[in-house]
Amino acid sequence: MLQFYSLSSNWEKKSATVKITEPQLDSIMTIQKHIKSFQAVLIILLAFPVTASAQWVTVCNTGNGFVDNFEVYNNELYATGFFNTICGVSCSYVAKFDGSVWQSAGNGFPNAGHHLAAIDNELYGVAYQPHIDSNWVYKYDGTNFNKLGEGTYLTNAAVGFSQTNNLYNLIKYNGRIVACGEFDRVGSKHISGIMQWDGTKWDSLGSGLSGNITGTAPVMYPHDLCIWGTDLIVSGNFKKAGGQIVNGIARWDGTAWHGIGPGFNSTVYGICEYNGELYAGGDFTMSGTTPLNYIAKWNGTNWIDPGFALFYENTSNYSFIHTLKVLDNKLFIAGGFDRAVSGVDTMFCQGVASYDGAIIDTLYGGLPGNEVEALAIYNGLLFAGGGSNNSNSYIASYDLHTGINEADTASKTLQVYPNPASKEFTILLPGNTADISISTIYGNIVSTFKACQREVKVQLEISGIYLIQVKINDKVLTEKVIVTD
Repeated sequence: MLQFYSLSSNWEKKSATVKITEPQLDSIMTIQKHIKSFQAVLIILLAFPVTASAQWVTVCNTGNGFVDNFEVYNNELYATGFFNTICGVSCSYVAKFDGSVWQSAGNGFPNAGHHLAAIDNELYGVAYQPHIDSNWVYKYDGTNFNKLGEGTYLTNAAVGFSQTNNLYNLIKYNGRIVACGEFDRVGSKHISGIMQWDGTKWDSLGSGLSGNITGTAPVMYPHDLCIWGTDLIVSGNFKKAGGQIVNGIARWDGTAWHGIGPGFNSTVYGICEYNGELYAGGDFTMSGTTPLNYIAKWNGTNWIDPGFALFYENTSNYSFIHTLKVLDNKLFIAGGFDRAVSGVDTMFCQGVASYDGAIIDTLYGGLPGNEVEALAIYNGLLFAGGGSNNSNSYIASYDLHTGINEADTASKTLQVYPNPASKEFTILLPGNTADISISTIYGNIVSTFKACQREVKVQLEISGIYLIQVKINDKVLTEKVIVTD
């Protein structure tokens, strides 16, 4: 979980509120009353399977720390982060889920965890070290996590999370485990920022990583790793790799370090190969002289805009892309954002989205009120984990194969969120004016009005399923919303 400073956005918010009270609904009271019974709700949801199945399902929202990462190992879902209680169980920053029950994963980590990786049928993990002592890569023996090899150290460590011996990621490359983080010594050896395990000891990759990107906090932290072709890619906040300026992203070919274009003007939290192309996400806004919006694609010569952007509408919030991960043949993106822009379309999209190389899927609006960093597919469902801040936990699941891809529907520019809603929801329009009609699923008109703002808040006092019809010029868009008590 990363908390830094806000960046600017040009999205202008305009909103209005429409309250539909009980007197306006008197004519449909008789029809609506039966919706409150379980049997009637079940019948209605079966009649509209796309809307019902497109919902996110909360797995748990009890926990005292942000969920940083998921990994599937031995048919169980493992989670790590800033929590020592989650989903009703006590643990030491690592918990596991067998599809029905959560339990602690042995002794876990001594401090908040950041990453888990299943490599060659073994589970490994790395954690933060908010003190000034050593840190380790850990290997799970099925019961407990044990230290692997020598410890890592940071010479100029200071107590806190901003300049300490934190480990962030690990991966298998050329038959060896590679780990990265904030360190400049491993055991008695000078190894900076990145190391490889030869089966008995940790060793360096060239002269490693050093420095910080100009204009950022004076902290070097490599944050993510991926394989691209035959090369290892590392990203984060560091100025140099192998002694040459790379600005947050570098390529190791097994022998030497290389830059990838001019790099970026700020931290690259996530890096991933998708369909043979390299994608980077973070809090950056430039690569050389090319303006970017927190996410970029490498075209073989330069880092370019991938054709979409994800950010917070409120410019006081810190927009960032944290996680890029290929799941179900799509690129999944998680972090801190609540808007997705693709072409002329602006969509509500909280914390998580997917991309198939052409279209952004907002996954039915994502998880309102939460930021997301942990992603995994488990038991055929997408699991997303995070929280609203660093002191609470949130995990939800989503059925990818029955969920709506809004960009593939006729109503792709009309967004309704949250959905389901507790009485109040927001209609996000593609333009600033529209004629709106709200009716029950039986065709009874609840309200009609003209909107003169992009964002319209609606309050309905009676639970049920409603149809929203929006007319803009000659175009009619429709959406369904579920309202609960």
